[in-house]
Amino acid sequence: MDLVHRILAYAAVAVVVVGTVWVVVLAVQRRPSGRLFARYQTIVVALVVLASIAGAVSFVSGGRPADDLHLVYGVVAVATIPIARSFLVGRARRDSALMLVAYVVLSGVLFRLFSTG
Repeated sequence: MDLVHRILAYAAVAVVVVGTVWVVVLAVQRRPSGRLFARYQTIVVALVVLASIAGAVSFVSGGRPADDLHLVYGVVAVATIPIARSFLVGRARRDSALMLVAYVVLSGVLFRLFSTG
């Protein structure tokens, strides 16, 4: 299960990098994100959730992270995008800036997850 957790974690990093680039382009162009980006965010959250579930299964079966903060960062990673989306108001510039902050925060959290893993 540890291998599945690692593979999903690397996949989550990849989709977060793509999402970060995408939201930077949206912010620079001051365009609304649209449905496609919203669906992409669902994929990002789903991958993070799947990685978290695999990590939880690994934890229950005896695998322990090097640092207990790994568990806290896992919860923060799952919650970051949904919390940011809850603050969207429909203004392209503000929404892009908010999602950019969320993706940067999520990138930092993922970095910490890899360093505490």
